[in-house]
Amino acid sequence: MVAEELLRGLEGLGLEIREALYERQGFWFDIHCPRDRIVEVAEAFDEKGYWIEDVLCVDWRERLELLYHFNHWEDPRRLSVRVQVDPADPEVPSICKVFPGAGWHEREIHEFFGVRFKGHPNLAYLFLHDEIDFYPLRKDRVPIPEEDKRLLTSMDFSPEEEDAFWINMGPQHPSTHGVLRLILKMRGEYIERAEPVLGYMHRMQEKMAEVRTYAQYYPNTARLDYVGPLAFSQCFVGAMERLCGLEVPERAQVIRTITLELNRIASHLLWLGTFLLDLGATTPYFFAFDDREQILDLMEGLTGARLTFSFFRIGGLYEDLNDGFLEGVARFIERMKKRFQIYDDLVTGNIIFVKRTKDVGVIPREVARRYGATGPTLRGSGVAYDVRRSEPYAAYSDFPPEVVVRQEGDSYARYLVRLEEIKRSLMVLEQAIERVPEGPFRLQKTPKKPVPGEVYFATESPRGQVGIYIVSDGTDKPYRLKWRSPSFSNLAAFTEVVKGQLIADAVATLGSLDLVIPEMDR
Repeated sequence: MVAEELLRGLEGLGLEIREALYERQGFWFDIHCPRDRIVEVAEAFDEKGYWIEDVLCVDWRERLELLYHFNHWEDPRRLSVRVQVDPADPEVPSICKVFPGAGWHEREIHEFFGVRFKGHPNLAYLFLHDEIDFYPLRKDRVPIPEEDKRLLTSMDFSPEEEDAFWINMGPQHPSTHGVLRLILKMRGEYIERAEPVLGYMHRMQEKMAEVRTYAQYYPNTARLDYVGPLAFSQCFVGAMERLCGLEVPERAQVIRTITLELNRIASHLLWLGTFLLDLGATTPYFFAFDDREQILDLMEGLTGARLTFSFFRIGGLYEDLNDGFLEGVARFIERMKKRFQIYDDLVTGNIIFVKRTKDVGVIPREVARRYGATGPTLRGSGVAYDVRRSEPYAAYSDFPPEVVVRQEGDSYARYLVRLEEIKRSLMVLEQAIERVPEGPFRLQKTPKKPVPGEVYFATESPRGQVGIYIVSDGTDKPYRLKWRSPSFSNLAAFTEVVKGQLIADAVATLGSLDLVIPEMDR
C-alpha cells in the first residue's frame, strides 16, 4: 500500500509515527515532524502522489500546533503531520512550492494565528481588514504587528510593462454569483495573472464555534453553503457522532442519504441554470429552476425550509418522514428521467455552448492534485475520487454511487460530469426509497459534552470534499473547530489554469467550478 511505503521512507528521517484510531479520530496515522523538516516531509508525500486536504493551526497556549492533512486517491487513508511551533518564534518553512494549494491555507493561518511561513511569496491577508488589532483565533490577546497587516488591495498593482494593465472583475460581477473580486493582470485580452480577493462575506464562523455550544452552533452549518447545506450539516453531526462513539439508527442514516442526494441534485440544477445564464443561454435556466423547484417543495414539506435545512441532529434527525414524502420523491425521479433529453437538446450538443466550454479552462490532473481540487472539478480531470465511496457515511456503504469521470479536464467535461451525476443520484434515490427500514429516527439521548479528543470528518458536497476538524476539551463548546471548504481549494487552482486565457473564457472557467462564496469565506 502507498501509505506503508511512504511511512517506511519517513522512518529514515527519524520522525515519530503513531497509528491513529480512524473510527474515533478520522485519520490513520499521526506523524510528528520538526518544523525544519516539514518541506522534506512534504516532498516525500508529493513523490508518492499524495494531495493536501488541509493545513490548520491549534493554539494550545504554551505552543502552536500546525496540522497538515494528506490523502491519496488510490489509497484513501488520511495522514496527519504535526509541527510544534514556539509562540515566541512562530516561523515555519512554507510548503507552497511543493503543494501550491497549501499557500492559501498558510496565508489564512498567518492572519488568524500569526505564524510566519518562510519562503511564502505573498502573506497578504485573505479574509481580514487592517483595523483588527489582535489575532482572532489565538486564545490570548496577541497583538498583530503593523508590518503583518498586509492587504492584497494595498499591494502595488502598477503594470510592469507598458502594454500590461490591471482590471477588476467583481466584487459585484454577475458571473461570480456573490461578492468575489478578481484582480486580473491583462495583456490585451489575455490574462497573465489572477489574484482573488476573498473575505467580503467572512463571518468568523470558526470563532463563533468557540463561544457557542455544539447545539447552538449547529444551525450555522447550513449557512456556510446555502445551496448544498446538508453536506456541511452531515459533516458536523458525523464528526460529533464519531467523537462520541454513537451508533445512529439505520432509518436515520437512510433518510439522511435520501435528503443528501436530493440536495445534490438541486444544487447541480441551480449550477446548470446559472452557468448557462452566464454564457448567454436563457431558456435552459428556466427548465433547470423548474426541476429544482420540485425538490425544494419536497424539502420544505419535510423540514419547513427551502434552503438552510437544519434537519439533521447529532444521533439522527429532527423529525421523521412526513406522509407522502417518499411517494413525492418517486414522482420526482420519474419526472427527472424524462428531462435529460431536453437538456441534451438544448445544451449538450449546442454548438455555441460547446465552443464556449470545450478546451476552455483545462485543469490537468497534476494541477488538481497539487492544489487539492475535489468534486466534479477533480472528476472532470480524470480522477475517480468521491468521499461517498472512499469514506462512506450515512448509508452510502449500502447505496454506493457510481463515480462519474471525464478525462478532458475542461469546462465542458465538468458540465458532463455534473449532468451525469444527477442520473447517478437518481439511481441512489431509487434504491434508498425502497429500503427505508422501520425503527427510531434518532437516539433518545446524546451527550452534550463530548469526551476530550480530536476528530476529522469528511463528506462529499456538490462542490467537492467538505472537511471538519474538531478539538474537544470535554466542555459543551469546541476548543477548536476548522472547516475545509471545497470552493476554497478549487478557486486556488483557478488562478493557475486561467493564465493565458481570454477574459471571456475566464467567465466560463469560473462558472464551471460552481463556487459558493459564503462557503469559501466562512
